[in-house]
Amino acid sequence: MRLHPIVLLLAACGPTEEASLDSNEQLPGDERFEEGIMPDVLKSGGYIDSPFINSAGDRIYFIHSIYSPSVLDPLQPVGPEQCSHVQAEQLPGHTTTEGLEWNTDIYYVQWDGAQWSEPINLGATVNSLAMECCMWLNDDETEIIFATTSDLDNDDVDEDLGTRPTGNYISTRAHRDDPWDTPIALPGKYGTEAQSNDNSRHDIQKVPSGNLYLWEHFEDGDNLLVFGERTGGTDTNPVYAEPAVIEGSQHSDTQLWVNDDETRLLYNHREGTETELHLRARESSSDAWGAASALDAIGFADPAGMNIWGEPSFDHSGSFIIFARFNTSDSSCWTPDLMFSPGDLASGFSAPTVLN
Repeated sequence: MRLHPIVLLLAACGPTEEASLDSNEQLPGDERFEEGIMPDVLKSGGYIDSPFINSAGDRIYFIHSIYSPSVLDPLQPVGPEQCSHVQAEQLPGHTTTEGLEWNTDIYYVQWDGAQWSEPINLGATVNSLAMECCMWLNDDETEIIFATTSDLDNDDVDEDLGTRPTGNYISTRAHRDDPWDTPIALPGKYGTEAQSNDNSRHDIQKVPSGNLYLWEHFEDGDNLLVFGERTGGTDTNPVYAEPAVIEGSQHSDTQLWVNDDETRLLYNHREGTETELHLRARESSSDAWGAASALDAIGFADPAGMNIWGEPSFDHSGSFIIFARFNTSDSSCWTPDLMFSPGDLASGFSAPTVLN
């Protein structure tokens, strides 16, 4: 079975005692981000993507599959057998069934002051037999927004295995170590309405104002940045305007991040298989976004010279970026590198370290 990718690769019960970090207390280059610091189970290939570092800087969330990105991408005619040498070990708690061992679940690793934990599965309330992806969490990790893709064989028939419909969901909990409540779809087109493999909305980030930022893949192949304005309602039942393309967004703008003040917008601009980090800025959230500028991303290319990476993620210090890069040194069977790079939104980012 081949699936439609949950992230467009080329178009594009944690511990009881916790060592929570002040994000400004430990600077880039500390022990959290040493080369190869991640547990061994994340060093054996497979697929790692959509990392999200929490506000405290002591958890990194990510998605995982045992298959290479090359196997998961239907644009590449590669089967599991051809890439068996980079197939990963199945992580604990994976929600699956026979024949569906490759679907993605959301996991996290937690820093205990000396090392990152083994991967922890978010549980079957969030992770389903479909593919989960593209998560955002609030500062105290009591709210999560994530995407589910249920058309696993790309035949335009959703919910093939009785899973929830394709779209974006929100779940809450009282404390960051509690189980997640049953997810519910976000309102309208931000949730499950008008979602398909050909027209889909991804990577929803919610800012303190309640506004939503995301990107949309359109039927004509465009990928554009999108804004969802909160127009009313309550915090638990908000009302949003229809999704609107951010003025000035260009073809192949994807995978965005915005600061809490909504004055800095960082995203990936992808032409073919080459990715650039772009920034747009404005004085206040009521102003129009300024023109895009390319940020330095020194050393982001893989050993084969290719620049293919996914969503940018920051903690509140804003002094580094976490992202997943695809290593194309084996052109048929790519592997994932979980990357850390110091820098800032003014000068760009440099000298990445491979954490896995």
